[in-house]
Amino acid sequence: MEQPSNILVVDDSGTNLFLLQRLLEDEGYDVIALENPREALDYLAGPSRIDLILLDIMMPGIDGFKFLEEINASTDLKGIPVIMVTARNDRDSQKKALDMGAVDYMTKPLDLNQLKEVIRRYLT
Repeated sequence: MEQPSNILVVDDSGTNLFLLQRLLEDEGYDVIALENPREALDYLAGPSRIDLILLDIMMPGIDGFKFLEEINASTDLKGIPVIMVTARNDRDSQKKALDMGAVDYMTKPLDLNQLKEVIRRYLT
């Protein structure tokens, strides 16, 4: 039997985390949901297997751009697809995230069917 994909969701909103976790678990994914971006980076530094990251931009301490920077600095993490999931809908933020290596950029409120489709695209 095939092992489910592991998705890390990083968002400082507990409500968003809960909703994304439920949605993704209902789709058969294993989900690690963390509100603190520093904890998420520490988790990634451990012996975990993460197949995809959903990442918010606007978070206290370490924002999504700094998080991407830290992922890009690690050869072990650099290949993990990162989808930005954010309330920021300006072109500059989108361009910056994609230039920094994010594979997609989705704005809140999310179209959940579109999100599921984008996730499937990067996990198949």
